[in-house]
Amino acid sequence: MEEFYKAKKIKGDFEIPPTLLAPLVYQNIAKIMGDSSPYKQIKLQSIQKAREIKNQMLLKMPKSFEKEFLTLEEELDLLGFGLSLAVLGNVIDHGAQTHFDLESEAKGILELKFKKSQELLERLKVSKTLMYLADNAGENEFDEILIQIFKKINPHLEIFYLVRGSEIINDVTLEDLKVSNSNLFHLVNVLNSGVESPGFIYSLANEESKKLFRECDLILSKGMGNFESLEAFGQKDSKIFFLFKVKCNVVARHINKNLGEFALINYKRS
Repeated sequence: MEEFYKAKKIKGDFEIPPTLLAPLVYQNIAKIMGDSSPYKQIKLQSIQKAREIKNQMLLKMPKSFEKEFLTLEEELDLLGFGLSLAVLGNVIDHGAQTHFDLESEAKGILELKFKKSQELLERLKVSKTLMYLADNAGENEFDEILIQIFKKINPHLEIFYLVRGSEIINDVTLEDLKVSNSNLFHLVNVLNSGVESPGFIYSLANEESKKLFRECDLILSKGMGNFESLEAFGQKDSKIFFLFKVKCNVVARHINKNLGEFALINYKRS
């Protein structure tokens, strides 16, 4: 383990998050199985299922999406719709200990209300660049909707969608998006982050991603793995908004939420 940290130039005092241990664990699993991508079929199935549900949910898109000019109320309504569907995608997780049922979760997802949505909207409207940290395969289908809403609210916003740098559990990679003919390539700049863990760890990222992380105006971080990683390494910046389903009791206690709840938080949280 020490050799791994040394090779990745990871230094300092920090509590080791599960996402930092995961690459070592899954490298060994892949070696034992003789398969560098044991979740490949599961990921493609997740994307296909999510695409079907996404197309159904798009029929419920607020009519205001077609309007040229939006009121504040309409912007918040649209943003709420996009956030709800994006966090629905975070239900898909073959690396968590909890069982998930995407279709069941979808039934009441549009009733969600996020206290931080107005703060996110305010930041969104004045930002020039946004870094979107992706998570699991399948989530990307719902991320498309939120991204289209971001661009509706701020047409001049440049969005960078960062995926994992290598196969790790069921996290989405550049190859997954290519094989599934993802529409994201037509909406945003899709980038390989270089990160091989199931969470964005700055020191593991490639130079392009590090620069973007430092210089972008706004970051939307999807999934608990990204939250755990950024929290553990002290990447605390008010420009980061975290969107995820709470899947473990430790995180639930830390952010004062219940297990299974959906959360939109940032470092200005009270």
